Amino acid sequence: MALRVLIKIQSLCLLLGFVSPAFGNTDPGDYKILDEFRKGMTNAELLKWPDDNEDPCGPPRWPYVFCSRSRVTQIQAKNLGLVGTLPPDFNKLSMLANIGLQGNNFTGTLPSFKGLSSLQYAYLDNNQFDTIPPDFFVGLDSLQVLALDRIPLNRSTGWMVPADLANSAQLTNLSLSNCNLAGPLPDFIGNMRSLLVLKLSYNRLTGDIPASYSGLPLQILWLNNQQAPGLSGSLAVVASMTFLTDAWLHGNQFSGTIPSSISALTSLNRLWLNNNQLVGLVPGNLTSLPQLQSLHLDNNAFMGPIPKVSFSDFTYANNPFCQPTPGVACSPEVAALLGFLDGVGYPMRLARSWSGNDSCTGSWLGVSCAGGKIAIINLPNFHLNGTLSPSLGELDSLVNIALGGNNLSGTIPSSLTRLKSLRWLDLSWNNLSPPVPQFSAGVTLVLDGNKMLGTSISPGGDAPPESPASSGASSSSSSSKTLLVVVPIAVVVIIVLLLAVLFLLWRKKRKAKAPIGIVIQPRDSSADRDNFVKIAIASNGNNSASASELRSMNSSSTGETHVIEAGNMVISIQVLRAATRNFAPENVLAPDGKNSVATRLAGTFGYLAPEYAVTGKVTTKVDVFSFGVVLIELLTGLKALDESRPDESRYLAFWFGKMKNTREKLESIMDSSLAVTEETLESICVMAELAGHCTARDPHQRPDMGHAVNVLAPLVEKWSPVDGDEPDDYLGIDLDRPLLQMVQGWQASDGAASGVVSLSVDCSKSSIPARPSGFAESFTSADGR
Repeated sequence: MALRVLIKIQSLCLLLGFVSPAFGNTDPGDYKILDEFRKGMTNAELLKWPDDNEDPCGPPRWPYVFCSRSRVTQIQAKNLGLVGTLPPDFNKLSMLANIGLQGNNFTGTLPSFKGLSSLQYAYLDNNQFDTIPPDFFVGLDSLQVLALDRIPLNRSTGWMVPADLANSAQLTNLSLSNCNLAGPLPDFIGNMRSLLVLKLSYNRLTGDIPASYSGLPLQILWLNNQQAPGLSGSLAVVASMTFLTDAWLHGNQFSGTIPSSISALTSLNRLWLNNNQLVGLVPGNLTSLPQLQSLHLDNNAFMGPIPKVSFSDFTYANNPFCQPTPGVACSPEVAALLGFLDGVGYPMRLARSWSGNDSCTGSWLGVSCAGGKIAIINLPNFHLNGTLSPSLGELDSLVNIALGGNNLSGTIPSSLTRLKSLRWLDLSWNNLSPPVPQFSAGVTLVLDGNKMLGTSISPGGDAPPESPASSGASSSSSSSKTLLVVVPIAVVVIIVLLLAVLFLLWRKKRKAKAPIGIVIQPRDSSADRDNFVKIAIASNGNNSASASELRSMNSSSTGETHVIEAGNMVISIQVLRAATRNFAPENVLAPDGKNSVATRLAGTFGYLAPEYAVTGKVTTKVDVFSFGVVLIELLTGLKALDESRPDESRYLAFWFGKMKNTREKLESIMDSSLAVTEETLESICVMAELAGHCTARDPHQRPDMGHAVNVLAPLVEKWSPVDGDEPDDYLGIDLDRPLLQMVQGWQASDGAASGVVSLSVDCSKSSIPARPSGFAESFTSADGR
C-alpha cells in the first residue's frame, strides 16, 4: 500500500515536470501580445527575444521586459531603431504601468490605450505613427507623463486632444509638440491643477490662451512656432502663472503689451517673445526679475527705450525703439506721444509708424510739425479705443488735435487746457464723459456726437448743466388718462417732425450751401486762359465730409475743378489747361471707378510726380504731388520748372524739400511779396511742411487730400484782414455777397456760357514752366514720349 502511494506521488511530480515549461511564470495573455509585438517588427532581432522561450517574465527575463507577479508592467525598448507596427489590441497588457518606445520607426495606426488604468508613463515620441484612435485617452486614470512629440498623426486633418484626458487627474507632464494638434487650446487643461509641464510647440493651434489657464502651477510652458495664423491675444494669462521658469511663446500672433504683473514670476529663467505682434514699453520690472537669464524680444513692435539688462542672452532687433542704445531715455516729445499711444492701446498701425526719437523726421502717421515742433495730431476715424492720456498736455507746440470719429472714453484731461498754442480740438463722435475742463476762448472745441456730454461746445467752456428731472408722482389712474392723450399726440408730432427733417435734408441736398472763404493764387496774372492754376480754401459751414468734381466750359478751353471737403473746410483745385490735364477725370479715375489707369504721358512738366513720368500710370497720389507743387509756388513765387535757374534749384519741388528743413532756410526762399512776421511765419511753416509731404518721392509717403484739409483748416480759422478799415467794396468786389454769387457774377462778366459753378480768377501763366529743351512739340508728335 505504501509502495503504491509512493509510485503515484512520483508520477504526479513527473507530470508536473512536463507541464511547467509549457505555461511558465508569465500570464498567457501577456505573452500573446508580446509575441504579436515581435512578429510585427521587420527587424525583431534587435529585441534579442528568444524564439524557444515562451516565458517573458522568466527566469531568465526577456530583454527590455519587466514583470510583477507574472504580469508585464514595463516595456523599455527606446532608441533601438525598431521598424514595424504595434498590435491593435496592445491595451490587453492591462497591468502595463510604463512604456518607453521612443526613438524608433513604428508606423501605422497608434493602438488604443483605452482601459490601461495602471499606465503612469507613456513615452511614444519620435516615431512614425500616422493615426491616433479617438478613444486613445479613455480610462487613463493613473497617467502622469505622456509624450507624443514629433509624430505625424493625422497629417492632413490634424487632431484635438479629447476631453477624456481630463480624467487623468494625476497628469504632471503633457508633451505633444509637432504632432499636428489643431484648433484652440483645450479649455479643460485649465482644471488640471497637477500639471507642471505643457509642451505644445510646432502645431496648428489657434486662438487665445483660455482664461481657465490663469493661475496654473506650470513650470514649463512651450507654445512656440504654431503654423499660421497661430495663437493670439494678450499675455495676461501667462503673467498669472507665478511658478513659471521657462516660457516659449515665440512665433505666434500674440498682441498687446507685456503686463506689468509679470513681475510676480520671480522664478522665471527664460522668456522668449520674439516674432509676435507685441507692442508698447518693455516693463522695467521684467528685466529686473532675479532669476531671468534669457530674454528674446526680436521682431515685435516694442517702443520707448531699450531696457538695460545684466545678462548676455538678450535680443531685441527689429523693434521701433526710440534709441539704439540700451538704457538711453526717449526725448520728452516722443515720451509724451508714447503716453498718448498707451492710452489708446498702441494700435499696431501707429506703433509701426512711430519709430525713432524725433517725431518731426521720418514718417510719423498723423503727426505734422512746424519749425521742428509737433503742431498737429490728426487721427480722425482711426478706430482708436481707450482714453485720452494727460501726456498730450506736455506738447506745448500743439495747434490742432483732430481725434473725431473714434471710440475714446473717459474724461478730457485738464492738462490740455494748458496748451497755449492750441486752437482746434476736435473730439466729436466719441464716448467721452463729463466734466469738460474750461478752455480759453481762443480754442475751438468740437464735441458733437458724445452722448454723455449732451451738447457740443465751441469755443471753450463747460457744458451747460442738464435740467433736473421733475419730482413728484401722480396716481395710477391719472397717469393712464394722461398716456391716452399724450401718446397719440406724440406719435403725430414725431411723424410731422420726421417729415420736416426729411424735407429739409432733401432741400439741402438739392441746394448746396454757398461757401465763404478765400482764394489763393500765384502773384503774376496773365491773360492766357488756357493755362492757369488756382486753389480756393473755404468754409462751407457744416461738418460734412464729401468730395465732388466740377467742370466748366468756355470758348477756348476745358477745365477741371476738384473740390475736397472735410469737416467745415473745402479745398478746391482748378486746372484749366488745354494740353496739360494733370487733374482730368480720365487721368485720375478709370471709367470703371478704379483708383488708377494706364494712359499716355500728359501733363505740365514740373507738376508731374516722378512715378507718373516713369511709368505713365496715374493715381490719386499724382494729384497730391501737383497740389504740393502749387503750394510751393505760392510760398516761393517761383516757377515749378525753370531751366534758367541753377541745376540744384531747377526743379522747384525737390529743391524746396532740401531748403525747408530749417526755419532760416525757409525764410530765405519765401516770396518777397509775402509779409512774413512772427505771427504768419508759423502758418507758413505748417504749409511748407504740408507741401513737403505732398511732394515726397515715394507716393506711399504722400498724404491724402483729406489730411491737407485738416492741416489748412486751422489756418483759415485764424485768418483775419490785414487792415480792418478797408471798405467792404474792395477792388469792385462786394464781400458781403456769398462766394457762389460772386463767382456767377464773374462768369457773367467774362461771358461764360456754362451753367455749372466754376471758380475763376486771374490766371497765372507765369507759374507754368516752359517745355524743357529736347522734348517733343506736342504729345501727338512723331517723337513724342
